[in-house]
Amino acid sequence: MKRIGVVFPGQGSQYVGMGKKLYDRFEEVKDFFAGADKALGFPISELIFNGPEEELRQTFNTQPALVLVSYAVWRIFQKETKATPHLVSGHSLGEYTALLASGYFTFEDALKITRKRGLLMEESCPKGKGGMVALIGANMEKIKPVLNEISHDEYVAVPANMNSSEQVVLSGDMGALKEAVDRLKGVGYKKAVFLNVSGPFHSPLMKEAAEKLKTELQGLNKDDLTIPVVSNVDATPEKSKDLIIDKLYRQMFSPVLWETCVKRMAREGVECFIEVGPQKVLSNLIKRIVPDVPCYNVEEYEDIEAIKDVL
Repeated sequence: MKRIGVVFPGQGSQYVGMGKKLYDRFEEVKDFFAGADKALGFPISELIFNGPEEELRQTFNTQPALVLVSYAVWRIFQKETKATPHLVSGHSLGEYTALLASGYFTFEDALKITRKRGLLMEESCPKGKGGMVALIGANMEKIKPVLNEISHDEYVAVPANMNSSEQVVLSGDMGALKEAVDRLKGVGYKKAVFLNVSGPFHSPLMKEAAEKLKTELQGLNKDDLTIPVVSNVDATPEKSKDLIIDKLYRQMFSPVLWETCVKRMAREGVECFIEVGPQKVLSNLIKRIVPDVPCYNVEEYEDIEAIKDVL
């Protein structure tokens, strides 16, 4: 069997109705959804299947919802293929699903901590003050000096997601982001898209939320990782449970080094990437980052069946 690298999506991949086909097909998936409703104390399964979309898009709902659906897909994928990944990783929130898949969290704790993470992120900044903007066709050599000139105290604009050589997401104070977009127009990027998010994620404005999250993480029981997880903050495969809390703490206010993570996984011998969960956001990025390494998305049962021959 090929050495596979499994990756899990983050916020932005959610949609109303995700996971429903697997839910209807497998009793095991029904059990996961029922367990999530019980663990969280409200019917998140109803929200995932029926919306409304605006409510599902709220950070504190999106995060446990994506973990639930991605993990359900993962468990069916693993059961049907008997595949053991060489490495796993996830984009931002997706790192929590990767840690769950690796055995670090219990299922219930993964849902509760991502719900709490979402609440802390939502509360960290007054509504409308912070945000994020994606720069397509980005030129970091041009971008970095301008960001350094603009940023001071809490008026910051910083790289938040280093998604590929052509796509960088900035995060910070909305005024600073708008100033950066204006000053870099025509020289630092080809297109700017302000994202529909509720805060300045992966920026220094998340530091207070990160401190609170660290306390929450310290209160959970953790197990040794069965599969190394390539972390967002340093792109290093990690198997020591003792180092994970600090990495998740730093992840809250540090950039997601996604391009570096993918390249590291390829260097470590991954021969095939599989994105497990809703949509194909990461698959599309990976195909640009390492075009010579095959990449597939697994979301529905038909996807799992189709990939058996590949593996």
